[in-house]
Amino acid sequence: MTSDSLVVINLAAILIATSYDNSQPVIKWGGLVVAVGSVVSTLFG
Repeated sequence: MTSDSLVVINLAAILIATSYDNSQPVIKWGGLVVAVGSVVSTLFG
């Protein structure tokens, strides 16, 4: 695993942590989808 992968995973974790508590479902689930998509793309792309 390269350092670029670790950076993407850490940024995704920060995105989830900051957006998941939001009361608006679009921001809550949008942040989760973007974070998961980024990690999957980094690991398998």
